[in-house]
Amino acid sequence: MKSILVWDCPVRISHWLMVLLFTGLILTGKSNDDYMQYHFYMGYGLSAVIFFRILYGFFGSRYALFQQFIRSPKHTLNYIKSFLSGRPKPYLGHNPLGALMTVALLLVLSAQWVTGLFNSDDVFWYGPFNSLVSEDVIRQLTYVHGLLPDWLLGLVGVHIVAVLYHEICLKEGLINSMVHGRKAHDTRATDIKTPRWGVIFSLLMGLSWLAALWMMDI
Repeated sequence: MKSILVWDCPVRISHWLMVLLFTGLILTGKSNDDYMQYHFYMGYGLSAVIFFRILYGFFGSRYALFQQFIRSPKHTLNYIKSFLSGRPKPYLGHNPLGALMTVALLLVLSAQWVTGLFNSDDVFWYGPFNSLVSEDVIRQLTYVHGLLPDWLLGLVGVHIVAVLYHEICLKEGLINSMVHGRKAHDTRATDIKTPRWGVIFSLLMGLSWLAALWMMDI
């Protein structure tokens, strides 16, 4: 078995930032206390991190690329069959089911923060896009914004169970690999290289988006 760098720092940092910000958003959103100010700011932060990660899925390192880990339906079905048989094929990057979960989480999280930009507490805090749509649209988006956290918690629960299965039953060490970035694998693959300009471009776009939200919020 060979230890290979699979997840570079941009992937690992953005992953754990999403974990922390999502946790904070759930706690402040479901709390009976008034944490709306922190909820808005963490939502802005999460949107910027997701913005970065989506761009890095096009301009990032090898296993961060969407074109690398999104598989065809036939390929995914074959993996599901091998998974159900108890002998799933190991992958250096995301396996086909992990790829589906990654895309689903990014899409639903994006829907959550987008609807949040139109939301308000009807007293002090208003999303930066709140004034751009009618009251009927705001009510619909507010309803969706309140509905999606339970969907996200369900997806996160499935994700955690899958990670624990691969960690405990298949001994793949997924948790450690998202900390130090390396995986042990019987392959001729080599360490990934972080594309400098991919990081710079994705980071600048994410920070620019965050700055724009802050300016609209002032």
